[in-house]
Amino acid sequence: MGCSQPEPEPTFPYFSEEGGRVRDMANVLSPSTEAALTAQLDRAEQQFGQQVGVVTVASLEGYPIEDFSLEYARAWKLGDAKRNDGLQILIALNERKIRIEVGKGIERTFTDIYCKEVIDMMTPYFRDGDFDAGVTVGVAELVRHMEQYPSLPANDNRPASQEKAA
Repeated sequence: MGCSQPEPEPTFPYFSEEGGRVRDMANVLSPSTEAALTAQLDRAEQQFGQQVGVVTVASLEGYPIEDFSLEYARAWKLGDAKRNDGLQILIALNERKIRIEVGKGIERTFTDIYCKEVIDMMTPYFRDGDFDAGVTVGVAELVRHMEQYPSLPANDNRPASQEKAA
């Protein structure tokens, strides 16, 4: 009978406040794609009031993707805190996993089934090693969905910082 020590809990990877809406920590996106995605996400935020972020990581560092994604989204604080309307695309290269984290305030519009469809659109590009195209397709589809199904009332789709005082 041997005595073994329990394995240490994985440490959540360092979260940096630096970076825009696209945080390519795995270095798989070209600078031009990163700039184009950032501009597209900034426009979507201005038009619909929702913040979308994209993060790529080399590894989940032993975490299940659900836990990693949720912890990263909480630290990033995407979306309006009151409306809970942020979206995050997480791509983990080593594990070959993708997850779209959806704020509770928009879960009716961005359902699990819909998010799976978006991931299915991205996956063939990733299999071919074309991360630029895969992320671009995923972001474009999320923005298209915002246009088609705005989750906020038409007169209340501005970011909280642009709302008029009553």
